[in-house]
Amino acid sequence: MKKRFGEETIILFHVADSYECFLGDSRLVSEALGIPQEPYLRESGTTIYVTRFPAKELVEYRRRLTALGYTTCTNETRGGDGRHILKIYEPNESEPDEE
Repeated sequence: MKKRFGEETIILFHVADSYECFLGDSRLVSEALGIPQEPYLRESGTTIYVTRFPAKELVEYRRRLTALGYTTCTNETRGGDGRHILKIYEPNESEPDEE
């Protein structure tokens, strides 16, 4: 997704009742929103971190990120077919009040 939408785009993955981001996005979102990173995976001496927040906070957190100048992409998986729905939000772009 980074190749398609730009390396600077923050990718948010919808997982159960939360949104998650990883690697550089995790660090950036953690610093920008004051949400702590958590270790996600430790393998071969490397730790991958995740930043998570409740799905109900998506609109507010995305607004805060776009106000700071970041582009966000939410990855929504729907239905049994596993079809992905991508939504891109860029700075200065209006968005619906509800998800």
